[in-house]
Amino acid sequence: MTHPGPYLLGHSDSEHHRLTLQDRAVSPFTERTLRAAGVRPGMRVLDIGSGLGYVSLLAAGLVGPGGHVVGIERDPGSVGKARLLAREAGFADSVRYEVADLAGFTSPEKFDVLVGRYILMYLPDPASALRRLTSLLAPGGIVVMHEMDFTNTSPTRPPLPEWDQYYALWPEPFLATGAVPDFGPRLAGTFLDAGLGHPEVVTWTATAGRDGDPAVLDWLSTTCREIATPLRAAGVALPDHLSFDSFDDALPRRLRDLVLSRGVRVSGPTQFGAYARVTGGSR
Repeated sequence: MTHPGPYLLGHSDSEHHRLTLQDRAVSPFTERTLRAAGVRPGMRVLDIGSGLGYVSLLAAGLVGPGGHVVGIERDPGSVGKARLLAREAGFADSVRYEVADLAGFTSPEKFDVLVGRYILMYLPDPASALRRLTSLLAPGGIVVMHEMDFTNTSPTRPPLPEWDQYYALWPEPFLATGAVPDFGPRLAGTFLDAGLGHPEVVTWTATAGRDGDPAVLDWLSTTCREIATPLRAAGVALPDHLSFDSFDDALPRRLRDLVLSRGVRVSGPTQFGAYARVTGGSR
């Protein structure tokens, strides 16, 4: 299994804030997917690429005090913050984090659930990764993955060019560095390639602005600013009418005000959840 590429948005305080906004927006879908997959009290969960631990905490709430969660994340700073969040949420005894790389991670323990959110899109060979990681599951274990597709090119209705010009840039640094911004639709094929059979797949599109969720608008507008960091790092050239100076701290507020004042509905990335049960014992 090859190593995942770098996390393009970095590990700054501003990115951690963006991840918090992201979790508020998408965690209801993640939780629905976990419940639909059969995650229940007493289960042992492995969360891959756990980041700040938001998915780990969701899982901990579902498995209760009789279960536990292990999160693996290669960035030590993120692990430190995840441990603090787990203590603050009252899960210090049931959630444990390890600084580890997916490619080298092993465990003597068998798990009942393998979960990951926005991680497969960074892996050079995601099917191989899933195949290896399912060897850590007990017989009858469950694989649950949550990915997205942020390549939609017409996100606003009525059209709001001021928003669209920033949102259109989201995929660029991912494409430039080999990550896959439309991994969500590829989940089913990845499960099949990993030998997991046909998964159940569920979808949800985040909407904001008119009749939408304020948490989604906060997440999307903040990401429009934070995408400047990977754009610079990947050497992506901006359109002639944009400059990096426009990605200032006030950009999210400007975008939110435009959306709300003009009665625009914004569609964010489509979320994809896939889950399958491992049959025939561990692989």
